[in-house]
Amino acid sequence: MTPEPQRLQYLDAMGLTAWVGRYQLPNALPTQACEWPEPITPEAVAPQSRLHALIDEAPRPTTPPAVSLAALAHDTPARPAGPPPSQSARALLGMAESVQPSKASVAKAASALSAPAASASLPSEQGSTASWGTPPDKMPAPVEVADEAAIAPPADQSPLRFSLQIAALDGRWLVVLPGDEAPHLQGEALLKALWRAAGITEPTQLTFSNFRWPLLPNLKASAPLEEAQEGLRAFLSGPARRDWQPERLLVFGNDESSQTLCKVLGVTSSMNGIGESSLLNIPVWHGPSLAALAHSSEAKRSLWPLLARWGRDWKSESATPGDSA
Repeated sequence: MTPEPQRLQYLDAMGLTAWVGRYQLPNALPTQACEWPEPITPEAVAPQSRLHALIDEAPRPTTPPAVSLAALAHDTPARPAGPPPSQSARALLGMAESVQPSKASVAKAASALSAPAASASLPSEQGSTASWGTPPDKMPAPVEVADEAAIAPPADQSPLRFSLQIAALDGRWLVVLPGDEAPHLQGEALLKALWRAAGITEPTQLTFSNFRWPLLPNLKASAPLEEAQEGLRAFLSGPARRDWQPERLLVFGNDESSQTLCKVLGVTSSMNGIGESSLLNIPVWHGPSLAALAHSSEAKRSLWPLLARWGRDWKSESATPGDSA
């Protein structure tokens, strides 16, 4: 065999289709002549012949072994010829009548079957435990199944929603403005006036950062308060605010958003709006908003006595152990 047919056979065994040119292209080398093996095609067989072949190949039924006439005569007596069809039918009817049970036998059997069941269903007069099994005093206590509502997972609830603007005064006092907008020029001027009145020197201008909860609009919460606290704590301890050392928290605003924020901070308010934050473990002052302070002289008057205290606390908290308070 020449190498070409062998190569084609190898390609066919590997599942690769080999293409052979049917025509010689112009200016192409002549195709090498080789011996192509002729395919062997089986002869066509008629359907009738195939059917006969299947019948011939089918297994033959096995015949029972032959029994000699002598053995049959020795083992079983010779049977007379069968009766006429009418007589055999009468015999069969008589046999069926003899096989059918009588009503008395049926009633007797039913009473025998119902007697053990009745004895098992009724307690014995002597208090025997044979039909009852374990006595009541030795029965195991029933297993209490826990309430499904107690073991069911908490259902999703609507999360707490709030937003705030936060800045750090010298990295020590956190100034919080509930809402999405940072203070405008009037609010910034009012804050600077408050610091000057309290005797607080502001080294740099306040830069506010925005925080909104929840982070996704369609977010569901299983524990709204705990999840909001974890989100706010993670925001305050972010990489950009690691140099903060919060000593006091000032919240300007009394609207609904500020109430939700104080709930998240765990603020316990006392006299004059001064309380403690259980989330940050620092003192908290919660008062009117900057807009209310700018337009209300009564709000400024109520805040004036507190400014002197802020100045003393600012100086005392910034003093080192070697300095005098």
